[in-house]
Amino acid sequence: MAERQPDYPQFFKRCKHQQPECCHRQQSPDFRVRNIMLPLYSVNKLFSDNQSDNKPAMAQRLMLTPILLLALVLPLPGYAGDDHDHEHASSQNQTLSEPGKEYEHEQDEHNDNENSVHLSAEQIQQAGIISRIIPAEKTDIPLRAPAEIRANGYRSFVVSPRVDSVVITRHVALGDHVQPGQPLLTLFSEGVASAQAELRSARSEWQRVKNLGKNAAGAARYNQAENTLAAARARLTAYGLNADAELTPASFGEYQLTAQTAGLVLSDDFQQGQRVTAGSALMQITDETTLWAEARLPAESELHLTRDTRVMLNVAGLNISAQISHESHTIDPLTRTRIVRLTVENPDHRLHPGLFASADFYTRSENPITLVPETALVRGSDGDWQIFIESTPGEFSALEVERGRTIRATQTTQTTQTTQTNGRTADKAGEILIEISSKDSAAHSVSQYPIVVAGAFFIASEQAKGGFDPHNH
Repeated sequence: MAERQPDYPQFFKRCKHQQPECCHRQQSPDFRVRNIMLPLYSVNKLFSDNQSDNKPAMAQRLMLTPILLLALVLPLPGYAGDDHDHEHASSQNQTLSEPGKEYEHEQDEHNDNENSVHLSAEQIQQAGIISRIIPAEKTDIPLRAPAEIRANGYRSFVVSPRVDSVVITRHVALGDHVQPGQPLLTLFSEGVASAQAELRSARSEWQRVKNLGKNAAGAARYNQAENTLAAARARLTAYGLNADAELTPASFGEYQLTAQTAGLVLSDDFQQGQRVTAGSALMQITDETTLWAEARLPAESELHLTRDTRVMLNVAGLNISAQISHESHTIDPLTRTRIVRLTVENPDHRLHPGLFASADFYTRSENPITLVPETALVRGSDGDWQIFIESTPGEFSALEVERGRTIRATQTTQTTQTTQTNGRTADKAGEILIEISSKDSAAHSVSQYPIVVAGAFFIASEQAKGGFDPHNH
């Protein structure tokens, strides 16, 4: 007996194959609906054909009917979602593909408003916030080089005997300040004793011949006595002694070395009782009112220096002005550096030879630059450096910048730093200044708006509370 084909209603007979599951209809919306209607129709047909007289079956049919109706009413999420997502994506693509639309403009305005911190006048005063316009201008840029304080060789003296001697007594100690003519050492020398004895004999002979007169004593004897006395005096003078001093046999051989200038005893390399040769350096006396500083510049440095080049010496926490006195034209073979000698005034004796220092050679920058106090820079949420600009009174916006060279403020760089903005006090002189440049020069100019130079940390804290991103992410 042939299998009976179900009698489908006209709704399921749109395909030429007369089958609801026709392959070329599987992707159409009608086919999806028919897949739902087919089992419902089959169940209903089953009850109507075979069990029309069965009461339990009728009861089951009545129970299934509401369920089937509910299944028809409820939409299929997958099918509806696909169509909706497709339409939504097309709408979004159409909107974003058109440049210059109002959406982008509104989004930019929204981001700008989010990146601003609004503070009242009372908050600004309590937080100590200071802002001012800092114009870009040419300024003196320092080149830092290591340096060392040296004794002024033009005002230093080496104390040494001019004849072989023995040290008898020292009269000053290391570090003592001495005055001109002050005794430093007492020494004994056989050569000095012989010279003193000759001088004493020459004096006696000259006195006798002089009393006799040239005619009575004879010209030859007279001239010889005079020349012998002059030679004895010259010999003692060559030993560094006073030829006019009174000589007694008990003091023969002993002599003193005295200070030739006022200064400080920087070194003493001897001991009492030590025998020293002629020319041995026993002491060094230096006038510390003026010292030298030897700065070492890289050999390849193209810095053009003159005596008028401004130099600041940083030593022992002090900033002292120095003057270039000599520039070496040879390179140190050991350090491969070029030595520049500086003259430093030291009236208070606060500097001493041997101290390490750093020398800043200031030259004028070729292009205008912007310098801000170190307190104006803070780290952003992403770790980059940023400053705050006051676009309108009480409204502060973050601006990412590149941090450049560090410069110590001087009288020259402070000319624009004393400007007041909105009646607020400017920074003090002598602070550390940082060179900055905007990362996005097309969007903002660093010198266009007042820059917050004090209280930036407070604004950054308020910025963190708002939780916005400086990159507008």
